[in-house]
Amino acid sequence: MKKLGIALVVLLILGFAGTYYLEVWLGKRIPEVINANPDRNYDLLFEEIDIHLLRKGVELQTIMLVPLDDSLATKMNGSIRSIQMSGVDFLALIFNRKLEIGEIKLLEPAFRLVQRNRKSNANESSKAFQDLFQDLVSRGEIKNFYLEKGTAEMFMDKDSLYRFGQFTDLNIVAHGIESDSVLVKNVIPFKLKSIATSLKNLKIITDTNQELRIDQASYSSGENVGSLKGISLKFDDQLAGARSKSEFQKDLIELNVKEFRLSQIGTESTIYGNWSIFAKLATIDSLHLVDLRDKNLPRPEEPIKPLFEGMVEIIPFPIKLDTIHIVNSTISYQEIPAGSSNPFVLNFQNVNGHILNLVSNDSLQRDGVLAVDVTSDLNGFAPVEMTIKVPYGTESFDLEAKVSGFDMTALNSIFEPLGKFRIESGTLRGLTLKMAAGVNGSSNQVNFDYENLKLEVFKSDGQKRSKNGILSSVANLLTSKENLPGSKNYKVSNHWTARNPYRAPFHLIWVSTKDGMMAIVPSGLGNIFMTDN
Repeated sequence: MKKLGIALVVLLILGFAGTYYLEVWLGKRIPEVINANPDRNYDLLFEEIDIHLLRKGVELQTIMLVPLDDSLATKMNGSIRSIQMSGVDFLALIFNRKLEIGEIKLLEPAFRLVQRNRKSNANESSKAFQDLFQDLVSRGEIKNFYLEKGTAEMFMDKDSLYRFGQFTDLNIVAHGIESDSVLVKNVIPFKLKSIATSLKNLKIITDTNQELRIDQASYSSGENVGSLKGISLKFDDQLAGARSKSEFQKDLIELNVKEFRLSQIGTESTIYGNWSIFAKLATIDSLHLVDLRDKNLPRPEEPIKPLFEGMVEIIPFPIKLDTIHIVNSTISYQEIPAGSSNPFVLNFQNVNGHILNLVSNDSLQRDGVLAVDVTSDLNGFAPVEMTIKVPYGTESFDLEAKVSGFDMTALNSIFEPLGKFRIESGTLRGLTLKMAAGVNGSSNQVNFDYENLKLEVFKSDGQKRSKNGILSSVANLLTSKENLPGSKNYKVSNHWTARNPYRAPFHLIWVSTKDGMMAIVPSGLGNIFMTDN
């Protein structure tokens, strides 16, 4: 009995000793296997390793991510507080020098991306993260991948390092990874059963020296939904500061979006490397966009602007969205006329509607039609309805717009900053526009129904604004006081409007409307209204 006890003690001692020396041996073998792939782009260097044979676990602590190719245009480095591996097959590691891991978890990684190519873009940055995760996962057979509380800073190497972006709270959960089957559309670029990703506080400095912010971004393959919340695009010194720095006349744009959401995302979609977005439904919730143009600045040499189809085709990656819902949105166009410092403002508030069949790739369009149907309130007082149909492959569009009735003195908030006239009285009963537009211009029909119209024209002597009695009398003498259906002299304008090829199609819509109004309100009055340059 005594001998049996001694034997058990000896066995326990040998077992503990064997376990200890095996863990020491594995502690040397694991670093060799982790960094054994000759095609790897990074070395993982760590200060401490803990091996738990009975729990089939390994933990690496204080890890440095070291790039091996210093010539890459975009490279990554950084640190990871801890890498935890569970479900490790130690027999495969011992006899086959192979890592087979049930689950790997990266805790609090801090990445540092450096782009050396000044023409690099967001696609290349996202591809760099994808390549890194592919490099890490391909070091063994890993079934499940977790990343928690990741952060990143992104730099451009322009003689000295310039930080152009950052994000926090990166989390990734990927299950059922097949690491021998590359699938480049995923952040973990392999076939897998499910993946969920999220990050917060994304900030990017754009080529226009604006800051793009996204408070939260997320994607779930289980729900098949992607979401961007709290989107903003702003100038550091706001629109007024950007205008003061502009040498030429151009559209200065800022925006906020509460949420951009993609649902029923197609399997062809990818946001890594070569972007493409295919989805049944996109929702834009609470877009607030401001576009400011200063007509006092000289116009630059501008390229010819495309119509709506051309605007879709220049999207720099394939996109196919069956339906886009727009809700609770506002679009504000502000223009400072030549000789003035105060802008007139067109606010399209309560914009709601949908866009159907948005397709940027010629091979996917198949002679379809892009359709837009929206409603809004112009400056809070004029209900507007608009439908646009854009046949793909034709460089044309058809448009129908309707403005419902309102008190026309409300238009003074738009016209008075021009310093030319104001409306003393008048009631709009309805305004409709029908357009058939092409590259050279549009064939239009305008119905402009109003009554009791009376104008007050201002002096243009550069002095304090005051009424020009003579011009006001002449203007009101020439103006038809009313234009109502059923009246003897009722007018409908059918006219052609030449297109300015250096302005967007929205400009053609405005000029076509104004030409029709001026044909109904005698054309001699046209010089009172806004110029088109």
